[in-house]
Amino acid sequence: MADIVPVLNNPQVESVEFNAAVSENMLQTIAGAQTFLNYFSYFQKRFDINGLYSLAPSFPQYGVDGISVFEFNAQIIDVWLFNQIAGSSGSTTVDIQVMASPGGSWTSIFTTQPSISWQAGNDVWVGSVNPSLIGSLYNPLPAYSPPINTTAAVLDSTITNAIPAWAAMRCVLNGAQVGGQNAGVIVHFRNTN
Repeated sequence: MADIVPVLNNPQVESVEFNAAVSENMLQTIAGAQTFLNYFSYFQKRFDINGLYSLAPSFPQYGVDGISVFEFNAQIIDVWLFNQIAGSSGSTTVDIQVMASPGGSWTSIFTTQPSISWQAGNDVWVGSVNPSLIGSLYNPLPAYSPPINTTAAVLDSTITNAIPAWAAMRCVLNGAQVGGQNAGVIVHFRNTN
């Protein structure tokens, strides 16, 4: 079986008015809209690293901008690292980790962590885009290409595809551009209940 093509299409009055026959057109409209919602509806969590973040006394810095708790079984779709003001050397590298239950251990969601070198310049972002997690008909054009002097993260699907309800997520700052300012991470995820 294959997914119905996701289409943001609204049912028309003529299809649902009194004495109108329930038609294949109506069912295809509803099914296409539902598939669209399943593919493209998501939540996001931001971890902001405001100001001159290279002033941290040591690295790694755990729990940057607190933790976030998932209220339902979830799947992480993609993760974006950004840096607004470039430093004079080094790279900003982060990890996103999850813990299934309180008092457990933290586990990285990446097999490769994202990073941005100072050489990338100002206002740069790099993502880990994984269309296979979204659905077979998800095909953004043009395909995503990471900017030069960045490292795109690689999501560990054994972790990101099956995050249990009430699990926590945190950001770890593993390295910083010297003089870099205003960085952060955006995590897109969706409910899998």
